[in-house]
Amino acid sequence: MSFRMRLPSADYFSDLIKAIQVVADEGTFKITGEGMKLVAMDPAHISLIDFELSSSAAEEYVCEGELQMTVSLSELLKLLKHTRSGESLTLSYNEKEKKLEMIIVDATGSKQRIFTLNTLETVEARGVTPRLTFEARARVSSAAVRDAIGDCRALSDYVKIIINPNEVIFSVRGELGGAQIKFTRTGAAIYEIETDKEVWANFSINYLEKIVKAGAALSDEAVMELTTNRPIKLGFPIPSGKLEYLIAPRIEGA
Repeated sequence: MSFRMRLPSADYFSDLIKAIQVVADEGTFKITGEGMKLVAMDPAHISLIDFELSSSAAEEYVCEGELQMTVSLSELLKLLKHTRSGESLTLSYNEKEKKLEMIIVDATGSKQRIFTLNTLETVEARGVTPRLTFEARARVSSAAVRDAIGDCRALSDYVKIIINPNEVIFSVRGELGGAQIKFTRTGAAIYEIETDKEVWANFSINYLEKIVKAGAALSDEAVMELTTNRPIKLGFPIPSGKLEYLIAPRIEGA
């Protein structure tokens, strides 16, 4: 079984792989006629990524059967490192040979770069994300979230995220002091808040910072879903796909 996919933007695909790698260094893609999917957790089981790229994102998409492809994301990114704007990317994979071929073509069509990456042995991958319900949902500027987390890093390793009917708040307390970054629902950074109560939880700034930086590179919007002292779900809307993360909370007193 094999598949072939041609994407109009090689650097966009590179950014998608970077967004996956902030959680896992190896990934198993489940590939069907509808597209490719990946669900993976980091080694500490604190964060999870749920990624999909639909076949409609491709200029050409052919998939024979259903297959799984496991790759080292860091090695894949080494080959994608020097992609440039305007270059296209064709991915081809033969499950029997366990080799991923990538053809990168420049905007003029006059130069091709062809790379081959040996894939890894596939172990049974996590196929679904946990079924969670959330009591609050906010659509926020991803740049605003990224900047707020950066401000909080100066004072603590953890940040309390609060969502109430009128605000999204990032709050930190550390040995040197504290800070609150507030976004009101009437301001430019908040697109929507859906909740009838206040919810909150504490999260590692290290995990949040990496994930939001990667997501903000791909989407202008971050969708935050939260219940008190439960995992936060961060979604970054992308064309013809899904990019969502779960991050486990730090329980106060633990």
